Amino acid sequence: MTMTTTPSVSSRAATLENLLGSLDDPANPVGRDALLTSDEHWELVGEGEERLAAFGIGAELVPTRFGGRFETLDGLGRILRPVFRRDPALGFSTGLLSFIASSMVWLEGTEEQCGLLAGMLLADERVTLVRREESHANDLTREELSVAPEPDGWILNGSKSAIANADRARGLVVMARQEDGEGPGAYSVLLVDRDALPDFCVEELPRYPTVGMRGCWFGGLEFIDCPLPPEALVGEAGKAVQIGLRGSGLVRGLVVATQIASGDTILRTAVRFVAENGEAGERGQASGHETTVLAGAMLDTLIGDCLALAACRAVHLVPEDSLAVAAAAAYVVPKLLTEASDNLTVVLGNAQFMTTGPYGLFQKHLRDLPVTGLGHSGSAGRQATLVTNLPRFAETSWFRSPEPDPALFQPDGALPPLALERLTKVVGDTDPLAAALLGGARMLGAHVPSGGDRRRVATLRTMVDLFVAELDSLRRACAELGGQGRQALVTPQSYALADRYALVCAAAAVLGVWRNQQDEGGDAFLADPRWAIGALTRLGKRLDLDLPATAADYEEWVLEEAFRRYRANQSFDLYGTRLA
Repeated sequence: MTMTTTPSVSSRAATLENLLGSLDDPANPVGRDALLTSDEHWELVGEGEERLAAFGIGAELVPTRFGGRFETLDGLGRILRPVFRRDPALGFSTGLLSFIASSMVWLEGTEEQCGLLAGMLLADERVTLVRREESHANDLTREELSVAPEPDGWILNGSKSAIANADRARGLVVMARQEDGEGPGAYSVLLVDRDALPDFCVEELPRYPTVGMRGCWFGGLEFIDCPLPPEALVGEAGKAVQIGLRGSGLVRGLVVATQIASGDTILRTAVRFVAENGEAGERGQASGHETTVLAGAMLDTLIGDCLALAACRAVHLVPEDSLAVAAAAAYVVPKLLTEASDNLTVVLGNAQFMTTGPYGLFQKHLRDLPVTGLGHSGSAGRQATLVTNLPRFAETSWFRSPEPDPALFQPDGALPPLALERLTKVVGDTDPLAAALLGGARMLGAHVPSGGDRRRVATLRTMVDLFVAELDSLRRACAELGGQGRQALVTPQSYALADRYALVCAAAAVLGVWRNQQDEGGDAFLADPRWAIGALTRLGKRLDLDLPATAADYEEWVLEEAFRRYRANQSFDLYGTRLA
């Protein structure tokens, strides 16, 4: 298999990090003070947009075959993190949203459609998504558009009250219902070039206020007998739901990869608060409870990044079986980050409410974090994807499938080119994360380390065995579920099974990353079993597993690493990136 490498990803991410500059510099027009002022005025930082345009952020969203720089999903996630660490609204508006919308065109569009979209993004134009109405939708996706065939094309009508970037997006990827059509098969995807539309047929509606990401403009658009050419249709008519599902497999891992960066800033602010307000010393004065909360937030960030990494790389390595990995990541990671952030409010106390000064970004990111994946299926949609896979996995995959390529858990590793045509299955044949968990258990069973790690690896082995037993319990329950018919897939029991399964997936991703670091040259922190023990402890508590008492010695060590990274100005994710 021909492999492509992206050695320039880390250097481009570092270039963007330095271009955006230090958050603490009051003279930096993209620093913390400027970001908070813009947020207070419900605006994006203009200088931030200009610097991203100068960097060529649009080129990062365009596949190389169409003249851009996009090659790998995990690489794109690293490129976007410097922006999301500062301002999720800026990152969403200038980058992530355009990629989410464009993904359906990259998957199903013609050469001409992809070329049109690439031209917009390379010219620093923005693209947005106009979703269809869904039964579980939130207030931001309530209305819908309808489309009717005409002899010379299509006529688009209807309105949506909250379209992100409605004020500036040139490209619109629209999911519209065919007139008189009902059900999921009535929706089609259309690519609309707003600059090519007559002025009379599009009316801008008032802005829709949001609690989070206030700098991103959520506004309404109304289409009145809007003529579209025949070539506006993306893929086949009536296939919007299928295209959307394929697109979700492509972008869910990327979305959570950017959320990790926002969680990083939330954690960094809390660590800074303790460092600056505790007694003199290299890590301030953290009480026992604060130690638990800070160490837990650090571990939850790492757990989330392990899942994000696997979800992004699965699209390259096992595309036919990647949708369940992406759904597990998109379901678990926001929950972990949100709970960790809520817990950190206890550490900051009243400082959590500051809207200026060194701790002001905490409240902003706390508000912004849940909005990053807004409208992108939601928790119910991700659970539904997982539930759909469980009976089949129980019958054909769990305890049967071979281990996936270790590259699934390798930060910075080479990847094969994206084969988008292979992103077709909603229900995969193989569960790569479960297979990785079992492979890790076998490896630990045969691994006898020397020296001080012997006891810790034994503890890790015991904990992994508990997750294997949990997977076996899930296998029996899901096999029984599969025999009860489709109606059983929409019950509280089935969704509880999906919750348990998603946490087992997270454990598998953690173990996969830890194993990957055991070779010579691995990162010293990630190669140590203590962080993996800590991560599995947190996941095991959520599953109410009977954890070994020896699993409790990780907190102080993890906290020391958090303060070391804080002093060294490094990120808290898997990469430990040097920050500006």
